[in-house]
Amino acid sequence: MTDVPDRPIDFSPVDPTADPERFDRLVESIIARAADELAARRLRWNPVLQIASWKRPMLAAAALVAIIAGTVLTQVRGPDTVTTAETDGIAEAVGVPVELAQWLWDGTVPSTADLFGVFEQ
Repeated sequence: MTDVPDRPIDFSPVDPTADPERFDRLVESIIARAADELAARRLRWNPVLQIASWKRPMLAAAALVAIIAGTVLTQVRGPDTVTTAETDGIAEAVGVPVELAQWLWDGTVPSTADLFGVFEQ
């Protein structure tokens, strides 16, 4: 490297704003040439039109999900029988009567008299 004193670099030869009239003409010509493309982009990026353009891919994805879900649902088998609840003392440990735990497990709705009898004990 050569010994150059610390002085700022002169960028004035490449400064586009040195001639303000020329710079304004340059900006106006760029805006005029880009106007058609910018208008087309604004039209393309309309949210309603953008969502409408997704219709076919979304329908294809929904059909694929439906086919996969249908296949899985027809091939997977659940248990044949449901066994009664085995509380193993857990219900008693937390203070829940065994009868209430059994009703919850079975999904049955006890009568008012049954509930009264369980909680009266």
